[in-house]
Parts: sequence; structure tokens; C-alpha cells
Amino acid sequence: MKDPAAVRALTFDCYGTLIDWDAGIRAYLRRLLDAKGAGTVDLDRFYHHWYHECELPAIAGPFMTYHEVLQTSVQRALRDFGLPVRPDDGADFGQDMKTWQPFPDTHDVLTELARTYPLCIISNTARDIIERSIAHMGVTFTHVVTAEDVRVYKPDRRIFEAALARLGLPPGPQVLHVFQSKIVDLPTAALLGLQTAWINRQHQELEPDRPRPDSIFPDLLPLLSSLKGA
Repeated sequence: MKDPAAVRALTFDCYGTLIDWDAGIRAYLRRLLDAKGAGTVDLDRFYHHWYHECELPAIAGPFMTYHEVLQTSVQRALRDFGLPVRPDDGADFGQDMKTWQPFPDTHDVLTELARTYPLCIISNTARDIIERSIAHMGVTFTHVVTAEDVRVYKPDRRIFEAALARLGLPPGPQVLHVFQSKIVDLPTAALLGLQTAWINRQHQELEPDRPRPDSIFPDLLPLLSSLKGA
């Protein structure tokens, strides 16, 4: 970590960092493909296409609620794979997200961090979804800022700036942003001068054109020990 002693607050991405996004997505998409009689479609290929070619473009376009983003992106992915599409396909995606569970380290690490720091979630989601996820974590956050609140999605800097305003802190190293997404979180956090901790649970590679995180951890536990050493 660049300067743990400077940290006055922590901001968190939620899905993939605190909640097991990957397991939830895979289970949902597998059920969807099976319901379409498309059990032979490669799940990794469909998942990658849905996220990179459908979901990310949806959040980059005119603002839609996250429930609409999920439904629209799922239907586009099905069409791209030549599968039949019903008007209600994807309508239950957000409801499914409400059931996804925290990683085993989430509750204990956040509970310990909250003794020292204000904690703020910055999430590309909707209020009704994030509230259920927070209930699963069993942790109280000082602030929660969602795309629904600001009507923009990460990587738009305005959602980060809204979180900083809630915390009463300017952009800079006094805020540590903890995240999973090297696509929607890392570039903007680095641009704003925040300290960055990449929770790389899936052991992804970092492309040369992306900013280098200040820290890379396999889970949340080294984050706690790094900050405790400040």
C-alpha cells in the first residue's frame, strides 16, 4: 500500500469484492441457458460475451435502472447467440442478485475496519438490490452510493465524487478504494488520486494500459493487516 497512514476512509466496490458476483452470475446464466435448451453453450463464452459486449455497453449508454440494464443485456446476449428471447427474460436477474452471498472473509474484515474508518460502498446497482446484499453481510456502512442515486455508472467519475462528498473528503490518498473490477473501478480511482487496493480473487492479469494498483491482494485479509500496520 502506498501510504496506509494517510487513509481516513475506505470506499468499496461491492459485487466481486464483498459479494460473490462470479458464483451468482454463473448460476443464473447456467439456469437461463438450460431453460432455453442451450445446455451445450459454453458458459464461460456466454458469460464473457454478456458482460463485455452487452452489460458494459448498456451502462455506458443513456441511463437505465440497473434492473433494466440486466434485462436488456441478457436479452441482447441471447439474441447474439441465436437463442429465443421472451419479453420477460432477465426480468428476474436483479431479484436473483439479492440472494447472492458474501465471501467468507467479508463480515469479519469489514467489522474490524469499521472500528477505525468510515466505510462507503460505491456500486453500479440499485438501492433495493444493495440493501439486501448489505443485510447478508451483516455490516453497517457509513454511506452507500449507487448508480441509481447519481444516475451514472462507474467508471463515470461523478459516482466517485458523490461518495467523496458524502465522506466530506476531497479526492486524494486519504481515501482507499477497494475493488475487484479493473475495468470500471481502477481507472477512475487512480485518476482521482485515491489509493487503490485490487482484490484479485480470480487471479486476473492486469493489462499494460491500465493503471497499476497500489496494492494487489487475493482476498480482504491482507488489506486488514496492511492497514493495521499503518
